[in-house]
Amino acid sequence: MTMAPALPLPPRTVLGALATWTWIDSTPDGLVAFALVTPAAGGPTAEQMQAIAEAADLATPDLPLPGARIRLVLQGQDAVIAVPGSGPALRIPADSGWADFVRRGGTVVVILGAHLLAAGAGRPQVESYIMGALLPRQIWMGKTTLAAEYTAAQLRGEACVCCHRVDGPLVPAGHAYTSTTGAPLGWAVVACPAHAPEES
Repeated sequence: MTMAPALPLPPRTVLGALATWTWIDSTPDGLVAFALVTPAAGGPTAEQMQAIAEAADLATPDLPLPGARIRLVLQGQDAVIAVPGSGPALRIPADSGWADFVRRGGTVVVILGAHLLAAGAGRPQVESYIMGALLPRQIWMGKTTLAAEYTAAQLRGEACVCCHRVDGPLVPAGHAYTSTTGAPLGWAVVACPAHAPEES
């Protein structure tokens, strides 16, 4: 499990400062890549996290796991996720095993937590956090993959990978992956300034 704080997003967005954790785990449906996102110290409130979850079409744990309205691309081994209409993308540090699994078409379950989990928390603390948030419905979940549907313009790097914008500056935003023969095919994609991940 990679336990690294996410890069903070600019204060103009409701996302504020977030912390992230990634890992791969066995589930009844097979192996799944997980990404937990929580507020960091001084970050968003529980209400703001709920608003982000709603914008991303995430659901509480008592409901069926939905397909999330999230764009996911890879920049090296880091994941970059964007929720259309919610401001800049969030870079999630991950390890090469997580990135390789996702690149090969593995399912990613995004978990958004309502409350602070200290950056640097280990696997036992992460598991306790998730278990403690299930019944009070203080986490929201959804699944996605790199193989989302993209337009030809997005795959050619002519439109924002998140919002389809074609005017104004477009900056490199990592790689999206498609598959027609079972092997992933990488496409260098771009993002508009509103959805570009912040650089360190």
